[in-house]
Amino acid sequence: MIADINFDLSLLINVIRTILDVLLVWYVLYIVISMFKQNMRTMQLFKGVLIILMLKLVTSILGLSTMGYLVDTILTWGIVAIVVIFQPEIRALLEKMGRTKLEHHLSNDQKEHILKEIVDAVTKLSETQTGALITFERGQSLIDYINTGTKINADINSELFNTIFWEGTPLHDGAVIIKDDKIICAAAFFPPTNQELSPLYGARHRAALGISEVTDAVTIVVSEETGTISFAINGKLKKIPRKELRASLVNELYWFKDEEEEGENHE
Repeated sequence: MIADINFDLSLLINVIRTILDVLLVWYVLYIVISMFKQNMRTMQLFKGVLIILMLKLVTSILGLSTMGYLVDTILTWGIVAIVVIFQPEIRALLEKMGRTKLEHHLSNDQKEHILKEIVDAVTKLSETQTGALITFERGQSLIDYINTGTKINADINSELFNTIFWEGTPLHDGAVIIKDDKIICAAAFFPPTNQELSPLYGARHRAALGISEVTDAVTIVVSEETGTISFAINGKLKKIPRKELRASLVNELYWFKDEEEEGENHE
């Protein structure tokens, strides 16, 4: 009787351990895939790794020794190549995994102030056809790109944007990065995209697309030639009419979403 109880208890423990093991694996995969989805380059990398692993499985089942040797070689040296080539992305993913929830949250008054100053600045820059590049840090850290620019750590002010992007200043030829309610830096350098673009798009648009391909940042671009306002998000450019700038910015930054959802729930 005691032996049966011990056996049942041992079986139950093994079942619970197996379930926990599977759940933890799925949870880790979910987190990794969620982070990869925010970055086009790493998503492509993830797809490539899955294809190689599927090839490994097929070669093992069918006993294809030559193909199996080739896949094993790719797996062996591919890990080293991935670490070298995707070092910034891997670092960003690890930073996100280790990030706590103690993040600074902006009040509605701060958000309204930021929106007003940004909309005023971008509208004026567009009207005067002054080229500009303004990037908002979201979930992924932009510290590597912040370090390429000139640290400012100033309050967000429309006049300051116009001063920075005035062609006579040494800071105009680069990106301004905004984190929370501060202008962290100016003249930051972004890696340009490799996409084929229309000749109408210049270096600023290429840089905006480049940062949007490797991070989840939202970047506002003002064309120096036409004054056109565009958003660069997830590797795509989207033209924004001046009158829709504030609404588009609120939508892309996911501001006031929680309040709207709570209001709908109460109704």
